Amino acid sequence: MNPQIYPYAIKTKYGFWLKWVFVTVVGFFVSLLWIEIGERPDMGLLAGVVGGTVIGFAQWFVLKQYIYQPWQWIFVNILGWTVLGYSHLGAIAWVAPRTLDLFDRILYGLIDGSQVGISIGFLQWLALKIQVPRAWKWLWVSPLCWSVGLSIGWAFGGVMRQATELFLGDVLGLMITWMIVAGLTGIALIRLFWIDDW
Repeated sequence: MNPQIYPYAIKTKYGFWLKWVFVTVVGFFVSLLWIEIGERPDMGLLAGVVGGTVIGFAQWFVLKQYIYQPWQWIFVNILGWTVLGYSHLGAIAWVAPRTLDLFDRILYGLIDGSQVGISIGFLQWLALKIQVPRAWKWLWVSPLCWSVGLSIGWAFGGVMRQATELFLGDVLGLMITWMIVAGLTGIALIRLFWIDDW
């Protein structure tokens, strides 16, 4: 890489990552205007539609500068979260586990997170594959990011809920989940968009 261009590339990648994390986390907070965080049976189809729409539009604001036809990203997020909302998982990104057992929260966070990542990641891959040469890597990155994010977020939420005896602990846990997922997926997108040897 040309040394004169290198600082600009770092700035661009770092700026992309910051914007990606910011819009994703803000999208989660905005979705809470319509979705009340609850437990699995309560978080169904409508939560999936609303959550997918808000997150898809939020992330579109960043992706529209980097991919052709970024509206597809909105569509696949709405579709993905709607299907998840209708499924046995529910709108899992807005779900607090019923159990306070830390081991169970981590275990089911890993399992449910991988299922979310596979479902959402496959649909997002469809939006990326025509435009991004190494988009197939998204098929394993998304489950990894969601597994890590959901297990840590649910564990943190459980610890906070036990410490404070307030459901707000689980809300903070889901905020941590979204921050981790946004941070990790942002790094993955940088590698897909800018780094040739990944």
